[in-house]
Order: sequence, then C-alpha cells, then structure tokens
Amino acid sequence: MGNSKRFRTLAAAITSGAAIILVGAGVGDAASTPAVTQAATAITSTAAQLNGAVDPGGLGTFWAFQYGTSTSYGTDTTPVGPLSGTTRMSVSTLVRGLRPDTTYHFRLVAVQGAAGTSGDATGYTGADMSFTTPSSGSVTTTSSNGSKHAKASLRSHTLHVHGGAASIPWSCSGSSGAACKVKMSLSTHGKAGTVSCGSGTFSASTGKHRTVRVALGKSCLALVSSASHHRLAATLKATATKGSGSLKKGVTLAG
Repeated sequence: MGNSKRFRTLAAAITSGAAIILVGAGVGDAASTPAVTQAATAITSTAAQLNGAVDPGGLGTFWAFQYGTSTSYGTDTTPVGPLSGTTRMSVSTLVRGLRPDTTYHFRLVAVQGAAGTSGDATGYTGADMSFTTPSSGSVTTTSSNGSKHAKASLRSHTLHVHGGAASIPWSCSGSSGAACKVKMSLSTHGKAGTVSCGSGTFSASTGKHRTVRVALGKSCLALVSSASHHRLAATLKATATKGSGSLKKGVTLAG
C-alpha cells in the first residue's frame, strides 16, 4: 500500500473514531503529544496557512491537516512523511479554494509506526482550532498571540464630507478580547490623476462600531466641492498591523 493511500486509510479511521489507532483526540497541545495544532496564519478570503508541530519520537511519522466548516472536517491535505528523529518539527500547509467570510475548523493529524495492520500504528490528533476568512469588504487583523482574530468592515458605501473631513463608519467583529487596528487611506481621481485625500490609523475592540473622520487635503476638497451636484467616486483601502485584506473599494464621497 502506497504512503498516501496508507495514510488516508488511517486518517479516515481517526475521523470515525476507531479506538484501535486513535490516541489523544482533541488533546493536541499537551507537551507529550506527537501532534500539536497551532494558529493559522496568512489568512485571506480564499486561503490560509495551517500550522502545527510534529514530534516523531524516533518513529516514522506521517502528518497532514484535516479541515472543514465544522469539527467533522471533511478535507485532508496531502500527507507528508515519514519524518524521523526525536526533535519537534514545525509543519505547515497552505490551503486554497476557501469561501470568503466563513469559519473553518482544522487540526493536525500524525500517524506513527508501520501502517496498514491493526495494532501496529497509532494515530494522534491535535486540538481543534478555527479561523474565519474575511469577506472582500473587510480586513482581518491578528492579536499578538496569533490565536485571536478580528475583522474590520465598512458600514456604508457613502462617506459624507463636512468641515473638511470625511466621516467613515466602520465596525469590528471577531474573537472575544481581540481588536482591530487599521490604517485607512482615502484617494480619488481627478484630471491630473490620482489625488490623495488623507489617511488615519484607528482601532476598536470586537463588537464595537465607530465613525471616524479623515481630514481631506486641499486638492481632494476642491474635487468634492466641484462635484457638489453629483457624487465623487473614491477608493478606500485599509491595512492592518498584523493581517491582510482590502476594506472596500469604490466608495462614494458626498459633499
């Protein structure tokens, strides 16, 4: 039996809870387990990097990640191995084709020993972890410990200008105790090309709504003023101190 088929047979048994090979299901982060699930990184609306650590313990060890929209998972990454040695090794896999604005669960699976015969191989699962992909109109930030995520989203497509500044309504959602910290940059397009309207750095904890004001430069204000009888299209982008994404494009400035 080939390595890939052999691993998938054991992974399927782990998923169904076969007691003869399953050890430490859901324990994951105990110091002695061969499989440790770690927080996902590089999360976008359609992809994420799944991370973990494997300790072969001197035995030939295969590993893969299981992931899906529930703790039933449903998808296995391509198995890797066998690893050997006695030192814990960091492992990761980039998964693509994810759905925007969707919560995914994942865990690391490790199988040690000769596979294919009952009783001569042992499967281990790391703890379940989850992440949420941002929508196309949001930017995801990550807390310092990498396990909590927050999503900043615009609450309006129209930014009203008053007193030389644009009001930007936005909200922060995600893990309890996390926070959004984003830099918003506003620009528009005039006859002379792209005109920078201004920028600002703002923060909020999850569950909070904010309306912030970005002071507009003279050139931008002149364009808004000349467009007083119609709306002026603009572009609003956001970046996070940790994370990635585009908050929203094609918003409208209204004088």
